[in-house]
Amino acid sequence: MKKITLLFLTLFATTSLIYGQCTTTTGGQWPNGVVTVLNTGGAETISTNNWPNAEISLLEGLVVGNTYTITGTNTTSVYITVAETTSTFSAIGTVITHGADSVSFTATTPEILVFWHLNAACGTQNNDNTLTTIQCTSASCTCTAGATPDLATTPIPADTAVDVDITYGETNSIAFEWTDAGTGDAPDAYNLNLGVTPAGNDIGSLTNVSSGVNVLYGFQPNTTYYWSVDPVNCVGSSTGTVWSFTTTACTATAAPAVVGGPSPADGASAVTIYGPDGLVNFSWAAGAPEDNYVLNIGTANPPDQSFDFEIGDPLTGLQVNTTYFWSIDAVNCFGVTEGPVWSFTTDSSLSITDEQLVPFSIYPNPANDKLNIKTTLEIDNVTIFNILGQEVANYDGSEIIESSINISEYKSGLYLVQITSGDKTEIIKVTKN
Repeated sequence: MKKITLLFLTLFATTSLIYGQCTTTTGGQWPNGVVTVLNTGGAETISTNNWPNAEISLLEGLVVGNTYTITGTNTTSVYITVAETTSTFSAIGTVITHGADSVSFTATTPEILVFWHLNAACGTQNNDNTLTTIQCTSASCTCTAGATPDLATTPIPADTAVDVDITYGETNSIAFEWTDAGTGDAPDAYNLNLGVTPAGNDIGSLTNVSSGVNVLYGFQPNTTYYWSVDPVNCVGSSTGTVWSFTTTACTATAAPAVVGGPSPADGASAVTIYGPDGLVNFSWAAGAPEDNYVLNIGTANPPDQSFDFEIGDPLTGLQVNTTYFWSIDAVNCFGVTEGPVWSFTTDSSLSITDEQLVPFSIYPNPANDKLNIKTTLEIDNVTIFNILGQEVANYDGSEIIESSINISEYKSGLYLVQITSGDKTEIIKVTKN
């Protein structure tokens, strides 16, 4: 079970009114994830293919007081605007600097937003792949490694593996894992390359990833893919071994049947939402065991936000006294069947508090190394999500020792902890120091 948060951020609707301070974001976020700055002293890749079309990049890990240079290189030009933001990237703060092709600045927040335009008039261009980098130029960003890292081993999917399963959904996905070499200078991160030719990089690359990354791509059944991971440290990167795998053939002969039996029911009113997170559970009549589902939801018809979803999962971030439109797309390897659009209206007030709803509590909060769960019930499952609703970790009851979870290796920030016991579920916000 996973929890997904419905986000209504103002971040991507903000427009700059000052010449040269271009903070429009009509090009969307790229890369899709948050880029972690490693402060190695070398040029660290933000993306190999940003476009100067009002794209935005989210960066974390900057050291306040350190100096940085952000550069964009393409065949024409790029105009860069850097702004402060919150730890959850929920708002555009003060513009730190802006300029053409390369800008330097002193970090005032650990997280920043970088906006990519064509020129100081905030023009855009929907092409021209731009290599974008950030480099810490402070004396404290020094490199202690003597060589590039040794290559990773033990790939999953294994080299030449067959019948590798695809997770079908809004965007098909496969999880990739590997093991550090354990010799030589340690890697700071990895770049993952993917292709359908033996070169293994013709589809593209993901930068600054770690083992266990779930890659969203239009993976197809009965297809051979080639991939590699290049370990990176402050000296540079090592070219990884190219591995291959073949996905499972599709045995379905038709797309799934249309789903029915929605809950909340179509046209329902005064639907209870639980505070303080605005939680509602969604379910529908199950189809074939191999079917996966995409939930589409929004306050307009047709709904405009989509999530891979499981029957009975909760969605948070819903508002009181609001009409929502939603539908379910059923997906298998053969195709997608779009469902009818249903609607419901939430109650005019939040329901009972978390403490009344389910007898769980977590301490300490904020926490440094360990979370303790206090409850009189037997814990079946604990799932941890980041503030964007992305699953970070999942623990079965058997993995939870003395009602405690080790979070020492988690990044600092806000997390959502979902605790399940039988038919009872609670979601608690936790801060990791």
